[in-house]
Amino acid sequence: MLVVFVHGWSVSNTDTYGGLPEALARLGVDDPQLRVNQLFLGKYISFADEVKVDDIARGMQFAVNTEILPLLQANEKFACITHSTGGPVVRCWLELYFKDRLAQCPMQHLIMLAPANHGSSLAQLGKSRVSRLKSLTLGIEPGIGVLDWLELGSDQSWQLNQSWLHYQCVAQQLFVFVLTGQSIDRALYDHLNSYTGEPGTDGVVRVAAANLNYAMLRLVQQQDRFELQRTAQAETYAFGILPGLAHAGDAIGIMSSVKADDGSHPTLYWVRQCLQVQDAAGYRQLSKDLAQLTKTTQKQEHVTMASSGFLFDRKFITSRYSMLVFRMSDDRGNPIHDYDIKFTAGPDFNENHLPSSFCVDRQLNQQNPGKLTYYVDFDVLKNWLKKPELADCFGFKIQARPSSGFAYYQVAEYQGSFKQLSQDLAANQTLMIEIVLKRVVHQGIFQLSSELQPEDFGGQQVGNPLPDI
Repeated sequence: MLVVFVHGWSVSNTDTYGGLPEALARLGVDDPQLRVNQLFLGKYISFADEVKVDDIARGMQFAVNTEILPLLQANEKFACITHSTGGPVVRCWLELYFKDRLAQCPMQHLIMLAPANHGSSLAQLGKSRVSRLKSLTLGIEPGIGVLDWLELGSDQSWQLNQSWLHYQCVAQQLFVFVLTGQSIDRALYDHLNSYTGEPGTDGVVRVAAANLNYAMLRLVQQQDRFELQRTAQAETYAFGILPGLAHAGDAIGIMSSVKADDGSHPTLYWVRQCLQVQDAAGYRQLSKDLAQLTKTTQKQEHVTMASSGFLFDRKFITSRYSMLVFRMSDDRGNPIHDYDIKFTAGPDFNENHLPSSFCVDRQLNQQNPGKLTYYVDFDVLKNWLKKPELADCFGFKIQARPSSGFAYYQVAEYQGSFKQLSQDLAANQTLMIEIVLKRVVHQGIFQLSSELQPEDFGGQQVGNPLPDI
């Protein structure tokens, strides 16, 4: 078996792979069917500001063509194990070269460890050269080109994830797995940057941002209401939360803590299970096993907060969390950058009926302010909306600006139920929501006059709205 490793952002030494490659190479002693006889450690440039994820994917294609394909036997395919940003890199490679012909892809297994499939809340922090984050800033150029992709709600990640909603990997014998953790390594915690200790994450990537199981909604304004349109995902991907593991670090890092002689490490065990999958039935079974592992891990790691002490000197609640990524535009294709999104609940869809604790964080994309990501406590939201007086009513209210003048936007609402929204919004997952507002244009913005004498029309009054044209 030929295995290729692909590292994450801002890595400049192959020691980032820890003992996992050597541990995999030893598997053949106990299981001849999984003998790893060829290993390649990826080395790509991510810390140069001009380099983008697309550039790295193109470089990967050249490396595969020149170094991997000549080594493959007839009908043989390689396996790829990625860490962090390496996941999006390989997915971008698939998008560029095999999107409509997955059956011809020379890769059969893609095992992503802690992948930033929907970005990382720390990407904005990583762009600061004065960041004190030990696990990300290593005294080198931050790599703005890659960080732009990783920023929550980036146009690049939105496009890739929207495209992947239509992928059918298993039917084409491409088996994709996501393994992540939700523990925090205290040694890598930065007390000035709370994102490094954010619950529901591994210290760098949110569980919901790693998961390849996600959904997309399109809310199109009709008068003062939204019409809901769904984009269904083609398939369900194998996803598992491994117990006690963080994003990085020699102690509990999901990859870097693996020792070459440690055959009992959970990462090694589950990577091995993934590599053994050879058909759709095996993939479905392992998906069930990983779902059970996730349930068990989150149950065991859900503990009660103490009343005092610092973050890592106390136990704290680890709920299940979700991300909602909004993209704002109007029906003319114009991006909208000035707006408010309010969550509503109760029979009167009041924005004051939800507890403040349900929203953990909101982050505006710096490259495109029309993208806004909310990080919410799914369990708090779900339990709160069970209250009889709220009648399972849940929705959004959107107010964009300008809100008056010759061209403007009117307030619009989506009024539904949490049960209905739960078809798309789930624990440990991301929901992409495209908001399309109707741009109202008034008569008076353009007029014709048969009067040939000079005429001042600077004080033109706003007229009635134009009909749809």
